[in-house]
Amino acid sequence: MIRSICHSLALIAFLLCTFIFGQSPQAQPLTLDEMKAALVARKAGLPTTNLILKKQIEEKGVGFEIDAAIERDLRDAGATDALIAAIRESLCNALFAKAEACKKEDLKCQIDYYNRALYFHPSDSDVLINRGYASHESGDFVAAIADYTKAIEISPKDADAFGNRANSYRKIGDLKQALKDYEQAISLAPKDGDHYFNRGMLRFDSKEFDLAISDLTKYISLKPTDVDGYTNRGEAYLEKQQYELALKDFTVAISLAVKKSAAYVDRGRAYSAKNDFDRAIRDFDTAIELDAKNAYAFHNRGYTRFQKKELDLALQDYNRSIEIDPESAGRYLDRGEVFLAQLDQVKALKDFDKAVELAPKNALAYYYRAQVFAEKKDYEPAIVNFSKAIELDPNDADSFYERGDIYIDIEDYENALKDFNKVIEIDPKNSGAFTNRGLIYVRTDDFAKAISDFTTAIKLDPNNDTAYGNRAAVYDALGETAKAAADNKKAEQLEKKLKP
Repeated sequence: MIRSICHSLALIAFLLCTFIFGQSPQAQPLTLDEMKAALVARKAGLPTTNLILKKQIEEKGVGFEIDAAIERDLRDAGATDALIAAIRESLCNALFAKAEACKKEDLKCQIDYYNRALYFHPSDSDVLINRGYASHESGDFVAAIADYTKAIEISPKDADAFGNRANSYRKIGDLKQALKDYEQAISLAPKDGDHYFNRGMLRFDSKEFDLAISDLTKYISLKPTDVDGYTNRGEAYLEKQQYELALKDFTVAISLAVKKSAAYVDRGRAYSAKNDFDRAIRDFDTAIELDAKNAYAFHNRGYTRFQKKELDLALQDYNRSIEIDPESAGRYLDRGEVFLAQLDQVKALKDFDKAVELAPKNALAYYYRAQVFAEKKDYEPAIVNFSKAIELDPNDADSFYERGDIYIDIEDYENALKDFNKVIEIDPKNSGAFTNRGLIYVRTDDFAKAISDFTTAIKLDPNNDTAYGNRAAVYDALGETAKAAADNKKAEQLEKKLKP
């Protein structure tokens, strides 16, 4: 969520001038002829006439639009810079008010009027901020940034301009500049909670959960009855696996919005994460009672039932969530997992294909699809899909691991070694990765490195019976029978202990 701020000057504009469009019957706008005649007559003296006309413009507005030729004629008649500025500001204010009267969703209408307003008064920072806001909402973040930047040049202490520009920078992925702007907005307006909220959400997206919690806590102190503060801080606690604190925040959110279905889904997710499945399902049930079309509630109840091994019930919930929202890739991914658990590879693959279709940049969709191919020993598409998952998420240790397994199976030890090196780089405490890399060294006759990796695997996981067994085989090949016997004995003990 991003909270954008636009300036609302419609009332001010109404009080300062009568609109060109639909003027009050009591106050007709000044015409160009009236103004020129008053300047030429100068009955009270030219300086006073200029001041009177300026006041009348504030009260009545003007009934003409100024351009270079008209401005030249007015100046020739005696108009001062202040009078010309008053004309331009009156036209700008009237058009600003028309922009504000556009329907909220009619961004083109708003932008068109803001464009006209800025034609008459290009240095109006309020209009620039609002045009930037409309451009942001329409998805033109570059144009929005340009407007906010110009507004900041004109009004360098306008916190809203910095805050909104930060929102647009965040949208184009320039998180460093966004953070800088949020910090400037906060320094200029330390009592405005929205800037803390937005910075907190930026930090959440950057996985800086402690900093996100700090910002959202400040936001809550400034807006203690706003549901979003508690909901999003609860999400940060959930990411940190601080389930009790997450539950506390989600419960407060429910107390502030008793009829809000989403609040119960959030708390249900926290209960599910701490394996309190029954309470989780009760919250999802309540969410569905409040909103029978809440796909997210069905989806999460399905996930919780999947965790409880209630596969048929999980499938029912996932089916319903897809009926309500058939365009979410995540719904197909999770339903595909149920099909895999039911050993239905055909339906699982169909769901993973659909997930890829809906979200072609979702690494997880390719990962799951690759798993199906790997289980079917269909190695080439498995490698292709794991490779695509890695391309989309270069830090996905699981995809490197499983692709490495396939390379071992097909005896491509060079590529297998590269993959397990990468797994260890990403996850240096992965005992299985050292075990598999040790196996590669065994098969390429590098016994010293093999023993070293098996030993590391055992240190990382003393219950790794495979590492003991593999190291025993290497010791045996090297003629170190005592060490081999000791490792074989340990491997057998662990195998018996770990056997269900």
